[in-house]
Amino acid sequence: MAKNFYEEWLETPNKIQDELEECHAVARDKDIPWISTAQDAKVKLMISNNLGFATMGSNVIKAEIPVGWHTGKHRHGEESMHILKGEGFSIVNGQRFNWKASSTIHLPFWAEHQHFNTGNEPVLTLSGMVFDLERYCRVARIEQIESCGPNDPAMIAAVPAETSQYYPDGARATIHIEQAPTNKEKLPPGESYNPQGVIAATQNQHDFSQYFVVPKNGFRAVSVAVTGQWTEPPYHQSGKHKHLEAVVYAIAGEGYTEIHGKRVPWKAGDVLYVPPAMWEHQHKNDNPNPIKQLRIGFGIRPWFTSIWPEGFTSQRIYDDSGKPIEAGRIVHERERTR
Repeated sequence: MAKNFYEEWLETPNKIQDELEECHAVARDKDIPWISTAQDAKVKLMISNNLGFATMGSNVIKAEIPVGWHTGKHRHGEESMHILKGEGFSIVNGQRFNWKASSTIHLPFWAEHQHFNTGNEPVLTLSGMVFDLERYCRVARIEQIESCGPNDPAMIAAVPAETSQYYPDGARATIHIEQAPTNKEKLPPGESYNPQGVIAATQNQHDFSQYFVVPKNGFRAVSVAVTGQWTEPPYHQSGKHKHLEAVVYAIAGEGYTEIHGKRVPWKAGDVLYVPPAMWEHQHKNDNPNPIKQLRIGFGIRPWFTSIWPEGFTSQRIYDDSGKPIEAGRIVHERERTR
């Protein structure tokens, strides 16, 4: 006898947990081939539902702009893009924004944009989008206006200089690494640059953090944001906590993350994916070199946190003595038994 809709609903939580247990935890850069599209000379989709990641509708894309080239011109949903390497500028709705390595540019929904490489090396970018979510909600829109190709020197020379890092409506468009506030700065009592607010689960999470697309920096991100990056010294670990979906790109170094009792190794170029399962996890650098990681946050996570706080609020994990597990030196089991 066929099951009715309510019987199927009752089975759904268990089915979801099975999917989460089986989903991928890391996108390995070396295993994903580059492709060419009308928009990008070289691009690879790293995180998507159809690639085996149990996402909440999020996507991560890496792209390369050859020397002397530009991307295509197009418009679509909201995008947050970080420059991993190179220098150049973007034209967004007719306005110029300059960027360089470690800059971040935030693109509003349906903003017409195009990126230009004006440096002496290929530009490498990492972008967060929510096309899968937009498609599921039946609101996905994308329009290709021009194709990628070589720059026209006369056109480049004719583009007006950058006049502001802000859009006409007052929202910020770009931030450079030297402008990013850090967790080491002294702030007035009650003030914090923590992208998730002043909550116990995110305090002392990393040794050194820099904040990019967050409200305190003037950005108005809604569905996606490159919120910042953190650095952990050699033989150091992050705090241990749990929350909904997380996407972390390894900029430099290598290490591993303990997720739900499993050890997930990663190295520079890989994308770590923590599924929306409220699993305990901790990032570890058990190597003699520092690691640097970039965080991409997605708006659907805080939305669910706000409507179901008891189930989905970020939570710090505590040790056996009741102390929160925060960022610090890795202590191996053999050291604790002496």
